[in-house]
This record gives sequence, C-alpha cells and structure tokens, in this order.
Amino acid sequence: MNIIHRLSILTVLLAFVGITAGYAQSAQDYMDFGIDQGRSGRVQEAVDSFSKAILLDPGNAGAYYNRGLAKSLGGDAHGAISDYTRAIELDSLLLGAYNNRGFALAALGDFKSAVKDLSVAIELDPTVPEFYNNRGTAKSALGDYSGAIADYSRSIEINPYLVGAYNNRGLAKSLAGELQGAITDFSHALDLDQRYDAAWYNRGNARIAIGDAKGAIDDYDKALILNAGLVEAYNNRAFAKAAIGDYRGAVDDMNMLIGFLPANPGAYYNRGVAKKNLGDLRGAADDFRKAAALGDALSEKALKELIP
Repeated sequence: MNIIHRLSILTVLLAFVGITAGYAQSAQDYMDFGIDQGRSGRVQEAVDSFSKAILLDPGNAGAYYNRGLAKSLGGDAHGAISDYTRAIELDSLLLGAYNNRGFALAALGDFKSAVKDLSVAIELDPTVPEFYNNRGTAKSALGDYSGAIADYSRSIEINPYLVGAYNNRGLAKSLAGELQGAITDFSHALDLDQRYDAAWYNRGNARIAIGDAKGAIDDYDKALILNAGLVEAYNNRAFAKAAIGDYRGAVDDMNMLIGFLPANPGAYYNRGVAKKNLGDLRGAADDFRKAAALGDALSEKALKELIP
C-alpha cells in the first residue's frame, strides 16, 4: 500500500477592485454589475459585464483585473493570465494582479513563473502574509522545501493566525523529512482551527511516516468526519490499519475508496493484499484480476504468486 499526500494550495485574492475612469459612467455601471455578479458566484455573467466595461473603457486596468479574477474562478487559467497581464501593462503597481497571475500560472504547472510574479508582489508590498504563503507553495511544488519553509515562516511572523501557513509549512517539512517539525506545525494549525480537515489528514501522514499508526488512524478518522469525500484518507487509513494488523478494517476502507474511484487499480491491489492477509485467497485473486485488467503490472505478479 502507498501513502497519498494532500497538496497544499495557493490563495487567490478574492476581492474585486473598482478602478474605473470617472468619465465612463456606463463602464462604471458594468463594473458594478460585474462585481455584484462575481461576488454572488455568477462567474460567466461577471465576465460578460467586465468585457462590456472594457469595450467602453479599454484603458481600465481594474476591469481587466476583475475579468481575470472571474475567469480564474471559472477555471479559465489561460484567459485569467491574459487579463492579469493586460492589467499589469496598464498599472504596474496593481499588486493583486501579480499574486493572482501567479495563482493562475501555478494552476497550469508553471511554478517558476509563479514564483517570479509572487516575488514582484512581495517587492511591492512586503507586509501581505498571503504573498509569502503563496510563494512558499510554488517553491514547494518545485522541490525547494527550504525556500518554502522560509516563506511560510515569514507569513506566520506577519500573521500568526494564518492557519493555512502552518499547514503548508508542515507539509513542506514533511516532504523535507522533518517529520517532528511537521507534526508540530499541523498541531498548531489544528489549535487554530479544529475543523481543518487537511491538517488532520496531513498530520496523519506524518504520524504514519514515524511509525505511529494508531495516532495516524485517529487523525484520519477526524479528517473523514469533517470531509467524508476526502478519498485519499481512506487509502492512507487502510495503510495504517494494515500496519497494526487490522486487515478487516483495511478492506473496509478500500471498499470506500473503490466506491469513489471504481477504476483505480491500486485500490483493488491494496484490497487484494489485505484479503490475502485475512486468508481470503479467492477474494484476493479476484481483486488482483480486476487490478491487472486495469493495467496494474504489480497485480499480475501478485496473481501469479497466489495461483502458480
């Protein structure tokens, strides 16, 4: 069985701005409409309103910024980047555009460019903790864990109540092998927010890594109470249960995982391993066959060993 890590996330600035030229009253109206629509979740209507504002006032940096934000919220990262870039061309001091373009770039996997944008945002205003948190997340995605930890630490220095920064620093420490420090950070996050399912989940992962399977199970239990759709937690809790010999519990968790991901070969393989340890060789063989049919070479090998 394999542990699945939960990735940390960046934070987009979820604030529409009202920059508009005074002479373009109708453009202002469309800006106001778009802001109201964006705040109420009507993303495409917001995009349309900001587009009308741009037609009437093409030099309006705020309209491009707002349309970029609406596109980002709608999942159009490419379109968002284009709009943020135009907003920056019109107003190079619009620091939210650098942060949000960094967010969109990271969504496309361009973490190096995301780090550059977030660094500009920090240069423009070094007092915003979210900028450091976001740059830390991009650095972590690049494998620069020490740089990420430094950014998260700076974020926490500015705002010691920024719960996500503790979680993200804990994840960076965990990936860097600093497991005890990671557990401490996840615990700090949970002290601030007991309903933070990702922190329970990530602390569970760190605990299983240091051999504390029972503690990991407790953390996964809490994560799943808060978020029953956290599918990775079923996989990892099954791993922890298997580590203490609770193969029946491992099978139950893999059943849940398969319910969410019926085409996941690893889930069938892991359930097959648990069934084999319970002495259910027929059930194990069936699971290995299902996994092999889904392209899992390891299951083919396990099946041959089970049935020579």
